[in-house]
Amino acid sequence: MNHVRKDLLIITIFVMLFLGSFSANMPIMKLSLAQANHDLAVTQVKPSATSVRLGELANITVVVENQGTETENSTVSLYYDTTIAETKPVTNLQPALSRTLVFTWNTTSLREEIYAIEDKEKSYAIKAEVIPVADETETQDNQLTSSSPITVLMQYIAVIPQRTVDTAITPGKNYTVSIYTDYNGTDIWSWQFSLSYNPILLEGIEVRNGDLVSADKNTDAKFVAGTFNNTLGQLSLTVALFEYMTPPPFTTSGPGILSYVTFRVRDEGESNITLTKKVTKLFGPDAEEIINDFLPSFDHILYGSFSNTEIQIVHDIAVVRVTPSSTSVTKGERVNITVVVENQGTMAEIFDVAVYYDYKPPVIVDTVGPQQKVYSLAANANYTLTFTWDTTNREVKSYTLTAVVPDVPGETDKADNKLQSNETVTVKAREVQPLPITEIVVGVAVLIAVVTGIVIFRRKRKKPLPE
Repeated sequence: MNHVRKDLLIITIFVMLFLGSFSANMPIMKLSLAQANHDLAVTQVKPSATSVRLGELANITVVVENQGTETENSTVSLYYDTTIAETKPVTNLQPALSRTLVFTWNTTSLREEIYAIEDKEKSYAIKAEVIPVADETETQDNQLTSSSPITVLMQYIAVIPQRTVDTAITPGKNYTVSIYTDYNGTDIWSWQFSLSYNPILLEGIEVRNGDLVSADKNTDAKFVAGTFNNTLGQLSLTVALFEYMTPPPFTTSGPGILSYVTFRVRDEGESNITLTKKVTKLFGPDAEEIINDFLPSFDHILYGSFSNTEIQIVHDIAVVRVTPSSTSVTKGERVNITVVVENQGTMAEIFDVAVYYDYKPPVIVDTVGPQQKVYSLAANANYTLTFTWDTTNREVKSYTLTAVVPDVPGETDKADNKLQSNETVTVKAREVQPLPITEIVVGVAVLIAVVTGIVIFRRKRKKPLPE
């Protein structure tokens, strides 16, 4: 019995020692309650436009995300540079969800600031910031600045309304835009403009004078309306001025409307209404230019757009083939280049096509013959053009050939607007053909015979002198 007790005691001691050793090597286990995680972040700041006219409302979309584990309430502020434009609340934002807010920035208050700038424009950084919530530690993502600033312009000439989307303006109805300037100086003497539009969608029918340079202000006012080309989609030069001999001309002040342009809608779709930058101008006394394509700065000539459909319009022109008629020619010979273009969009398009040799922008050499225009190419259709290249004045070498279509208004897929031929064209020097040896021998023999005959003839004509 004592032996049994003694054995049990030994076993018990052994087990206790084993368990003590095992527990010494086990990690200490602690019970803890999961702590709440508070974390808000601004994940997107996206302006609706990167350039606006002074006084326009700029819309900015901001996305705020709850990256924590608790439902949160906070406030989001939108800044232009360091000034708050608008503040909005964010309430009951659940974990792992986001909230989209649209802010509106009224640019009217910037008039004095921008008027003092020589270029009459200023770019503003657009930032959104969500106020950190209680116990939030990761705050570096609580603010985000848009990668695209917004440029605010004044002293411009623009198509008003700048953008029209109205499905009620159906085919057969009229649509009128005004050509407007916000320039408020007192030295306006004259203006001029021309514009282009999509003649598939719009038909120009009337041009009327506005109130800027008009007989109501001075009886010497003269207005000359341009004419419409509804095949090309163009309104030619339209002008108004105060006629004078002496003294210096009467001047007026802006802002005001240069002209009203009325179209008849032909179809459903969309069209840009584009002022011709090199032609559109506002003049002061002695024809001094106040606004043009580079005054007060670039891009102060603003176009408009019209749409009467809810269907998403896709503009997409592609060059699908460029093939020369020959890959090796003698200098001075002509090469025909076949170009196939395709309308991969959803509405008919009018556009130009050009072919270049050794096309390496920004350095671009002359085109291969004049550019050609494609009229009303239907959606999903293609068209073949032929260009003729006269190599008379080209260097002796190999050339690449590239067909290029300028971007049509609204086009986003621009990578296929140019295509280089798979084959090069080698221009060779003219070969000088040697005269055959037989002809040379005959020619020399004839020359010798002629010279010999002349010598004999001259000797016979000499008479002996009398004794």
